Amino acid sequence: MKNITLTEKLKNTFAVVYMVLLILFVGTVIYFASSCKEPSMKDDLYASARDFNSGWTVADGEIADISKLQDLDYGTYEEFSIFNTLPIDMDGHSSLYFRSKNIFFSVYIDGELVYKPYVPESAFYTDAFGTRWSCIPLSAECRGKTVEIRMVKVYESSRSSIDNICIGESGGVILNTFGSKMTAFITCILLLFTGLLLIIADIPANVQSHKNHELFYLGLFALSISTWCTSETNLIQFFFDDSRLMQVISCTSLMFIPIPMMLYLDSAFGFRWKWLTPAFCGVSIAEILLCWILHFTGITDIHHTMTLTHIILGICAIIMFSVNIKNAFINKGNRSPVIYRILRGSGFVCVSAATFIDIIRYYLGGSTDSAMFVRIGLLIYIICYGISSLENTIKVVRKGIKAEIVGRLAYSDGLTGIGNRTAFMEMLSEIEKSGSDGLVGIVMFDVNDLKFVNDNLGHTAGDNMLIKSAEVIKSSFENYGSCFRIGGDEFVAVLKGGDVSKHYEKGIETFNAEINEHNNIPEKEFTLSIAHGFAVFDRKNTESTLKEVYEQADMLMYENKKLIKASRPKPLTAPELA
Repeated sequence: MKNITLTEKLKNTFAVVYMVLLILFVGTVIYFASSCKEPSMKDDLYASARDFNSGWTVADGEIADISKLQDLDYGTYEEFSIFNTLPIDMDGHSSLYFRSKNIFFSVYIDGELVYKPYVPESAFYTDAFGTRWSCIPLSAECRGKTVEIRMVKVYESSRSSIDNICIGESGGVILNTFGSKMTAFITCILLLFTGLLLIIADIPANVQSHKNHELFYLGLFALSISTWCTSETNLIQFFFDDSRLMQVISCTSLMFIPIPMMLYLDSAFGFRWKWLTPAFCGVSIAEILLCWILHFTGITDIHHTMTLTHIILGICAIIMFSVNIKNAFINKGNRSPVIYRILRGSGFVCVSAATFIDIIRYYLGGSTDSAMFVRIGLLIYIICYGISSLENTIKVVRKGIKAEIVGRLAYSDGLTGIGNRTAFMEMLSEIEKSGSDGLVGIVMFDVNDLKFVNDNLGHTAGDNMLIKSAEVIKSSFENYGSCFRIGGDEFVAVLKGGDVSKHYEKGIETFNAEINEHNNIPEKEFTLSIAHGFAVFDRKNTESTLKEVYEQADMLMYENKKLIKASRPKPLTAPELA
């Protein structure tokens, strides 16, 4: 005990020293990183991207708020322009970069068309061009000239904008864009992988007889919302040419969010009204189908029906909020630990509040990132749920493992590990019920001299003799069927599939070889001798039943046992060999 205690103390000491050294190293790295005054490549690249969001005017010279083009006094598909003057000090390798949303546009310099994006057409697409990043090369001759972005708004009530406008070299512009949005993009990717992990984690819990798909539904929810949030970061559009398709993905992924969320709530907590979940999911599916029918028939653009989606999302958020408040803080019958109920409640409150905030921000049009709070709320939600739900998953898996162990014990022989009499009788019953025309071979075995070994060498030696007999029978016949111990010294092998007579011959050949190998060991504990008998059951032969074939194999086994005893009247044991 003293050595173990000393070892544990040393391990704890090393762990403390390790943590101290690690903290010192991290602190040193942070100190020198913050004290470094040398300009980095990032600073040089950022410096090459010049902000160009200010100074834009409409035709009458009035200042234009380019982030809220929908507030300008122009109707949908009514063409208007915004103007600005290009810097006179820009170099000859610069380009004009900007992001556009819900507008069609073209770019002119001193009245000459220099850029008009390709617009794919299909009934599948929305009316808008979606969110698109554009790059217009500028030559040295463009210095000081007037740049005009001529456009039309597609939606009257939706946010239309041009933002992130800058002039500079490609490297600086791209780095600047990614630097401002990388945190949001990484968050979305983490949500995506979290969803996949939750779906994978659902597998071990649901291979058991009692299935609960909490993790699976939560994973689907995370996948759908991460898809929407990723499209809203607009970094994918930086590399994807078809911005109209990304607009479709953004709208549709939002429609798919409520259903898995509702299924999760029902699976995790249950509803008092059993009709609520199927009714809600039915309405959500009907809304998706209705929106797409209206879209494909040309009656109205899918973007105009997003209000229906927002209403369903709002209802889902209200249900989610109330159910989790009730289960986390009000319901005294909940047997979950208080800390887990508080964690779940806090997570759901955060994601519910975040959903409402982002919906309000969407309609106010005050931000270019309409999924910011949802991402934050969902991360908190995933963390809280993950901590509280892992215990439930582990419990389910443990129960399943225990049930599997109990099931194995019910059909396995405790000493030898092969099937027991119950498993053998069930297999015979299955063979009788099945309509297969194949042959079935039954090989009966009886271990000779077990009583002699028990009386002279003890029951431990007798148990070892049975274990060795089971090993020989199993290694000889398990490739052709199943092996069982059906009594104290009785075993049986059931051969199925193909020519069972040939399988028996091959098995017996291996069987005899292994017995001889054991008996040739000089220091063996006992001499192994096993009698056997074989009979074939043919369903086409109506003259004999499976029970009769079983009894025939048993009779042949006893005849073989008599022959063995007649040729070797007394077994050899270790003391006699000595």
